Amino acid sequence: MRRFPKTGYSIVAVGTALTLTLSACGSSSPPNRAAKDADVRTVELTLTDAGCDPAHLELPAGPTTFHVTNDGADAVTEIELQQGGRIVGEAENLTPGLSGSFSVTLQPGTYETVCPNGSSASKGDVVVSGSTVSTTTLAAGAAAVTAVTDYRKYVEDEAAALVTATTTFVTAVKAGDVAAAKKQFPDARTHYESIEPVAESFGALDPEIDARANDVPAHAFKGFHRIEQQLWVSGNTAGMGPVADELLADVKRLRSLIPTIKLEPAQIANGAVELMNEVGTRKITGEEDRYSHTDLWDFDANDDGSIAAFKAVRPLVEAKDAALADKIDQQFASTDTLLDTHKTPDGGFTLYTDLSKAETKALAAQVEALADSLAQVAPLIVKA
Repeated sequence: MRRFPKTGYSIVAVGTALTLTLSACGSSSPPNRAAKDADVRTVELTLTDAGCDPAHLELPAGPTTFHVTNDGADAVTEIELQQGGRIVGEAENLTPGLSGSFSVTLQPGTYETVCPNGSSASKGDVVVSGSTVSTTTLAAGAAAVTAVTDYRKYVEDEAAALVTATTTFVTAVKAGDVAAAKKQFPDARTHYESIEPVAESFGALDPEIDARANDVPAHAFKGFHRIEQQLWVSGNTAGMGPVADELLADVKRLRSLIPTIKLEPAQIANGAVELMNEVGTRKITGEEDRYSHTDLWDFDANDDGSIAAFKAVRPLVEAKDAALADKIDQQFASTDTLLDTHKTPDGGFTLYTDLSKAETKALAAQVEALADSLAQVAPLIVKA
């Protein structure tokens, strides 16, 4: 994840009281547009070796941007804001010295902050008081409703396609057809990669489906990447029948849960950034599909998913900053053009290991520029 520009506001804790104060922005980076709106609350959080700091927050309901900085914590690189076991916002891949942000509309109740691997404060709480806030009223009414409806339809369609493609993949794996399974592996995962921010909101379901070998204990390594390892490293499907069956059951469960997820425009915008950061932290290094080297299929799927998310909220962005909306359109077009140069005649992509250093650098620069622009969207529309 790249460094995001700091906002011009900060929350200062005095005991359990939180006071909104104005501070100067000392960075030469483009200013966060949310900082221009005095009604937008920004909460500063820090990742430390202990975990989440502060571990306890008391906040009023309403549009809120969480700005997170890693203060030298090697083992703690992400924070999740959860409610009822579901992730409603997160900042991840924050290595020491980096920062990130996400925006949500807090509703009355209790939330949990989760900073995995923290020594003593891996979990904290956020107590939100006040009255229920209507996200559709905040985000331009009918346009907000349309944004949520359109994006939900996209996610539901992709989840249905995921089940279909995974069924075909699993059939090949269980039949021992290595060539067919290898061909279908990247095609099945594209549908998952396009909606990964939504899938991650269901907590444990994401690692069940898509964890890499070093993400989980050895006994818990399963899903797409376990089968990928068997196909490309061992060259067979030995022992993969039960893993394939469990994978299919998990993607079917994911599809069944999609209609239950609560969405708001800022959350959709956060997802667009997460998808580009996924490219910048995993795909661009080649570590995601480390056995098959099919990272560019994922890259393309993340790009498609980010486009769908931005397209849904674009009217809200245009209403407040038409120049930003146009800039992001142009950056997506440039990203698509660059990806097209790596397509193969059969409709696939060049293997990651076949890219030159110059080609990888060009992709990284394009993704970083796009992600920096998308990072301005959620704070901009969290209160329209």
